[in-house]
Amino acid sequence: MRIRPGILIAIAAVFAVLIGGRFLGWFGGKPSEVAGGGEPPAVTPGGATSPGPETPATALPPRATPVRPAPVVARPTETAVVPQPPPAAALIGDWEERIDGVLTGQEDEAQKAKLLLALFPKLPEDGQVEAAQHISNLLPDEEYSSLAQTLTNAAMPEAVLDVLMTDVLNRPNQLKLETLLDVARMPNHPKAEEARDVLEVFVDENYGEDWAAWKTAVEKWLKENPDE
Repeated sequence: MRIRPGILIAIAAVFAVLIGGRFLGWFGGKPSEVAGGGEPPAVTPGGATSPGPETPATALPPRATPVRPAPVVARPTETAVVPQPPPAAALIGDWEERIDGVLTGQEDEAQKAKLLLALFPKLPEDGQVEAAQHISNLLPDEEYSSLAQTLTNAAMPEAVLDVLMTDVLNRPNQLKLETLLDVARMPNHPKAEEARDVLEVFVDENYGEDWAAWKTAVEKWLKENPDE
């Protein structure tokens, strides 16, 4: 039986279609990762996919340990202690009569001054001012140390200190300069600056807060200018 040429052409066309489809299926069935030239991601034993070479893993920085600030310990507030005057109930009400009684007594002047000094803490401010004036006139230089304690008391009313400062300036140089030096070195004394100014006039120098230098200068001046 003779086969026609047309049938042979049709058979050849069918084979060409089958073969072409097979090749197309082969190239189209590859995974996109392979076709794109990339390597497939590696699978870890736990099932997690690790990043490929083109996506390196980023290491997280270690978590910083919080540092707690040290507790602040409050320091106690330092408060200057200032001597307080006696309560009003403890003060002498008839202080004028009491002072007059001492002044008109039979004691000598030095003894009267000592009696007024003993009465001094119980007097109100006006009474202390008046008593200070009498004490300044009655107390001899030999007994001045008992009055110097009152002048160097920074808690005394300033009106009283004014009277005592005037008195000490009229005392012999030895008593005057040594007492003024004691007053000047007390920073809370109302008359400290005034006392330092007077000392500067005598020693012709201001030594500031160097009290050792002040003492040396005062002693040198007294040695060169002794009391007659």
